[in-house]
Amino acid sequence: MAASKTAARPGSLKKYREKRDFAQTPEPSGRKERGPKSRERFRFVVQKHRATRLHYDFRLEADGVLASWAVPKGPTLVPLDRRLAMHVEDHPMDYRDFEGNIPAGQYGAGSVIVWDRGTYSLAEGDDPAREIAHGKIKFVLYGKKLQGEFTLVKIKAREDEHGEPWLLLKDRDEHSDPKYDPAEHPESVKSGKTLEDIARNPRAPTWQSKRVAKSAPRAGRSKAKRDPIPHPKNLMLATLVDEPFDDPEWLFEIKWDGYRALCTIEDSRLTVVSRNGLDMLVRFPELRELRSAFASLPVVVDGEIVSLDAKGRSAFQRLQESQKKTAGLTYAAFDLLYADGADMRSKPLEERKALLERLIRDTDLVLYSKHVVEKGAALFEQARDQRLEGIIGKRRSSAYQERRSRDWVKIKTGHEQEFVVGGWTEPKGSRKGFGALLLGVYEKRGLRFVGSVGTGFNAKLLRELSSRLSRTERKSSPFVNPVVARAPVHWSSPELVVEVRFSEWTRDGYLRQPAYLGLRPDKPAKDVVAEVPVHVEP
Repeated sequence: MAASKTAARPGSLKKYREKRDFAQTPEPSGRKERGPKSRERFRFVVQKHRATRLHYDFRLEADGVLASWAVPKGPTLVPLDRRLAMHVEDHPMDYRDFEGNIPAGQYGAGSVIVWDRGTYSLAEGDDPAREIAHGKIKFVLYGKKLQGEFTLVKIKAREDEHGEPWLLLKDRDEHSDPKYDPAEHPESVKSGKTLEDIARNPRAPTWQSKRVAKSAPRAGRSKAKRDPIPHPKNLMLATLVDEPFDDPEWLFEIKWDGYRALCTIEDSRLTVVSRNGLDMLVRFPELRELRSAFASLPVVVDGEIVSLDAKGRSAFQRLQESQKKTAGLTYAAFDLLYADGADMRSKPLEERKALLERLIRDTDLVLYSKHVVEKGAALFEQARDQRLEGIIGKRRSSAYQERRSRDWVKIKTGHEQEFVVGGWTEPKGSRKGFGALLLGVYEKRGLRFVGSVGTGFNAKLLRELSSRLSRTERKSSPFVNPVVARAPVHWSSPELVVEVRFSEWTRDGYLRQPAYLGLRPDKPAKDVVAEVPVHVEP
């Protein structure tokens, strides 16, 4: 289908702001986002909107704004079915999270839900704004309801028609569905609510709009009555158990392989702190974008800094290049300690997670850690098949406890854990730096030697670790038991923590076939003990 003459290039919020009184409407005033105009994935949202007439607002990220079309009959998966789409004013990127009631007398008055959202890629071209300006854009949607290739094309307006008409078409592919009807899928992908649910609520939920969240706290909780923001000294930790299990009182998540970190946003001040108090913003400055990742402030979130591979799996070794920007950096959020003026730590875990999911904005930086209820054994098998580290089981009713607890358990698919470095051996042959690291774990008597690791290092790692070890060298052994080594030994203060993979523990408590995985600057050395699984009775 040939496109009509060119359209206006997206990128201005002037018309959007002129039509709205932000003292009256909960819609975000927003601003244009800055970033590369050309990249592999962009964001999209479809909002179901009951205004004067029911319609669907179809929005594509383009040049820092949401290029927008009103689609009266809604999008479809029926191949080549033409849907009228009236091009309307650009909206701010913040609008992709908006759900609520626009008051009577305001532009677009009525109820709005997030009907679908996700990312999209261009099927043709590399700049969405340029394609739209040319009057035609072909793209592939990766949403929760809408999948596959679509086309938006500008058409000539009828003489009696006002506005800028386009057509939205579903291209024929494996996602086509000739029986698809959007009316059969009425619920929000953000909150699970329908338009009727939103309309019955006289106020938009406070977490749906960042502006509203700041100015209109939850009913019954005035600013003076807000709970103090918690600053826990310790995080809740899981107990290692021997096997997966099924139990309806438990939920199960994938075990993330990264750096555990507590994210606190208070009075526009962001902190991201590891278990031992390290400022993770120094190592990962891109995490500063977390300031705008949650729809209600202040907030305290527990999660893990991970780097995802092409299959969405967390890969700890990808985080080791501390001086370089880490590709695919993500904050996997799995618990909520404070939100909307309330200390959430005494609330049941399931309640905390439900609110956390609603608070997370549509962003690539934060990933909500999903879970399954009861079926721990099946999730463990999936984790093992995908070569993941393991799973975490959590009692659904559990409160947040600042200690290691039996209410959270971890089941690993292999043997990996942290060890304290207490020395090193001299290298042999052409090898530079060191031969092996001497490893230990803490027991009641002190640091016990459990073996040495000499594999898993490249030349760069050997140089970097040698430099660090030389600064901690000491004359006496930090271990309480004898050390068996095949080369001359140098001792070091027990400060450095490393992660090691191994095949098993021997009967006398030593490591078999250890291999180095990486440094663990987030783990306090004194907390490193031998992780021996226990049997859990759910």
